[in-house]
Amino acid sequence: MKSWIFPLHFIDFETTMVAIPFHKGRRPYEQIAFQFSHHTVSKVGKIVHQDEYINRTKGHFPNFDFVRALKSALGKDHGTVFRYAAHENTVLCQIRGQLLDSKEDISDRDELIEFIESITAGGDSSKEWTGSRNMVDMCELVKKYFYHPLTVGSNSIKKVLPAILAESKSLQDKYSKPIYGTNEIMSKNFKNWSWIVQDATKKVIDPYKLLPPIFSDIDLDQMDSLVTDVSIADGGAAMTSYSRMQFTQMSEPESESVAKALLKYCELDTFAMVLIFEYWKHEIENATQKAA
Repeated sequence: MKSWIFPLHFIDFETTMVAIPFHKGRRPYEQIAFQFSHHTVSKVGKIVHQDEYINRTKGHFPNFDFVRALKSALGKDHGTVFRYAAHENTVLCQIRGQLLDSKEDISDRDELIEFIESITAGGDSSKEWTGSRNMVDMCELVKKYFYHPLTVGSNSIKKVLPAILAESKSLQDKYSKPIYGTNEIMSKNFKNWSWIVQDATKKVIDPYKLLPPIFSDIDLDQMDSLVTDVSIADGGAAMTSYSRMQFTQMSEPESESVAKALLKYCELDTFAMVLIFEYWKHEIENATQKAA
């Protein structure tokens, strides 16, 4: 942790790979990156939901605009970038390949490829690279250094977050107050929000259960269960929602409602990473003080 450079950047992508392409001229099962969220934490501990991106335009291939928006979000400093699991690295490497293969006249192609290579590790037939800001994988840190019985053996952020919130009195005290979405912790999608809510047995409710349903006829649990592959199960809700937005006849008010729900869902994904970081930092500081 001492090697991490502030401000810290926490990012999460929502993506999909469908058999029937959304966009003319694209291939079946091609990677589509349609949404990201981005939180920052300063050296003094200031937390901000800094940026977000979502594509709502039917028929628009979003990947290159997605990378442009991400480059703008992360390009203001040299702070350490965090992801959770390999997904973000894989997606960016795939978009790099799409940029190289594209026949479009992309004026900033080289700049986008250079940016992707700066925060990823990968390789192809022509080169291998490890970026100067290669993202830190928080899931790998969980595997190496954090175990809790409440995760039931899972390293998914959807299991790690509730375990940490159940364990941490400091996080419970801090986030039981409606400080999220205020000047204290700025948010793009929440106002005066409390992330710590207890049920009748005083058990902390999983924050994902506090989110509104994306559609009236299917809830988050049902949508996540539609996708069973371990590497993408946690994104099942977003994938299903985006597919509906692209393939179905949807009114503008309904599309707006779905987009707002997706933005909240993705924002919680990056804030969950911030909460895990806060917990580790607090525990290490306590252990250091006791040792002294």
